[in-house]
This record gives sequence, C-alpha cells and structure tokens, in this order.
Amino acid sequence: MKLSMIRTTLQFFAVLLFFLILFGKSFQLEAQVICGGAECSNIPSEYQLLGNFAGPALDRIYTNGFLRSMGENAVLQNLNANQSGGQNVPSYRLGLGYTIAKGQAKARDLYYENSELRNLPKEGVAASPSFSFTANLSQLFQTPYASRWNVTTHFFPYEFTEANIPFVKIRNTDVRGKIQNYGIMFRYFPESSGFSFGFGFFQTNQDLYLSSYDRRTTQFRIDGEKRRWLGINDLYYQSRISSFSFDVKYNWTIGILSITPGLGCVYNEGYTSIQVSRYAVISTRSNPDDFSTYPSVIGIRLATRYDHVSSFGYGSLGLRFGQGSFSVTTEVMAGREMQSANLSLNYQF
Repeated sequence: MKLSMIRTTLQFFAVLLFFLILFGKSFQLEAQVICGGAECSNIPSEYQLLGNFAGPALDRIYTNGFLRSMGENAVLQNLNANQSGGQNVPSYRLGLGYTIAKGQAKARDLYYENSELRNLPKEGVAASPSFSFTANLSQLFQTPYASRWNVTTHFFPYEFTEANIPFVKIRNTDVRGKIQNYGIMFRYFPESSGFSFGFGFFQTNQDLYLSSYDRRTTQFRIDGEKRRWLGINDLYYQSRISSFSFDVKYNWTIGILSITPGLGCVYNEGYTSIQVSRYAVISTRSNPDDFSTYPSVIGIRLATRYDHVSSFGYGSLGLRFGQGSFSVTTEVMAGREMQSANLSLNYQF
C-alpha cells in the first residue's frame, strides 16, 4: 500500500503540549480508541493498543517533573521579559528585548519508538520578544513619595515556528504555536539606599502544536504478536499560569555601567492540558507487512490535565550600559533547574 494512499485515507487531528508545567495536584487521563476494519476483531477490546501508547507518550517521555520544568521555564522567561531593572526611572522608559529560558530537567530516554514521536525534544525551553513600558508614579501623582515608585508593564503576542525558536529542532515534525505573556511590576526605591523592592503579577499563556507522520512502518505488539502500523500524529499543548512575584535588588553604578544583583521568589497557579491523537493503518495478524488484504485503521485520542500550585526561588544579575537617553540591558535569572537571559534596548524620556 503506497505511502501517499495511506496519508490521504488517514484523517488525523490532535493535540499535545510541550514547554512546561508545574506540580500536578491532580492527574486525569482520558482515552478513546476507534478501530475500523476486519483486523479490529483480532484486537482484544480490553487491550486496544493503549498499553503501547498511553504509557510511553505521557508517562515515560513527559513525566510530571519534566512538565513542571517546562512550565517553570515559561514563567521565569515571562518574569525576565518585564525588564523592570534596578534603577529608579525618573519619568518614562520604553524597552524592546528578547528573552529565553532553558531548564536542566530532561525527558527520560525511553522514547515511544513506534512512531515519529520518538523525535520529540528532551529539553523544555521558552523564548519570545517583549515590549516594556516603565513610568515613575510621580508623573501620575504629584507627591514626593510617589517619585520612589516605578511601574513596569510588558506584553508581546508572538506566533512562532521551529525556524524562530532556539534549541528546538524536531526532525520530520511541523512545529507552530503562539505565546501571549504579559505582566506588571511595581518597584519601590527607598531613598538613597541602593536597594529596591519589587512585586508583580504575571500571566503566562502558551500554545504549541506538533504534527508529524511516520516516514516508515514501525513495529508494535498485541498480546505478544508482532504487528506494524503507519500513521499520523498530532499533538497540542496549552498552559495557562498566573504568577505573583517578589524580589529584592541592589544597584551599583560606576560611570556608564550599572550592576544589579537580586533575589526573588514566585508563586504560580494554573493548569496545563495535553491532547494527543494518532491515526494509523495496521497490518494483518498473519503478515506484519500486509496492509491491503484487510484494510484497517485505528484512531487513538488521549487527553490529560494537570492542575498545579507551585513556587520557586531565583537569583538575578543585571548589567546596564547607558549613555544619554539610550541604554542596553542584559539580565540573567537562575533557579535550581533553569536559567533565563534577557537582552533589551531602552529609551528614556
């Protein structure tokens, strides 16, 4: 049976999430299997291939720890994209930057070898540009106390493909998605101390779509009997995380250089949902290479939702090079299992 014929007869739709998430308070797996064709009578109803699919795809590859790491990467990236800095802005400031985050936690090496899903990445990452705006509250409230406060907001809707996200190279897989992150940070500067205290609210929204088709038939087993299948995989990942952060920073300024180390913590609440779909033609029981004698198709759909509450601490180090109204800023943030870096151009007026 020709590959082109198989691809046109298979109608596959699906969904998985990939970049992140937090501690799961609850885990629920929903699975549906539809089988059409003569060979379906040779598949025990209680088996239905779920043992070949559900475990490796959602347990061995995307463990709770890996999903948590992916989610925390996205949150740290969103925090770093705010670009609030550690110096009091006396009036207004605009900033445009790019932020990335990468975690150390990796998916297990037990990959789902029966389809192109084996090519999914091992590391969780998050990346996006961002636009920020900072205002000194004295511009809104004419009091001396208001001049000690800055408020910084950031937002950048970002649609991406594999070509414009770093670290992610998935062979034979179409990657696309969107990020809509935003946040607001209030920062207080005690008079002539060098310290500043910030607290903020952030919303991290991510959607990721992965789609692939098997380039070759692959083997699986049903009750010990060898079979082959050939199909399409669609994956959809969605995360919605609300965060509250608090940090303390100290600023040194030497000429055009400002150095700002800091410590912070963040509390997160939200969910991550995953949907995975696979449609495939299956071989006959008597001949693993025979797909045409008794044409049969099986469709599998799995869905999970992780409801989570988590928190983590991080350290930061910012460097600012300023001359006149313009400045270039870079800030690195690091938690126990993740790091984030931001580079931005700022204009103060």
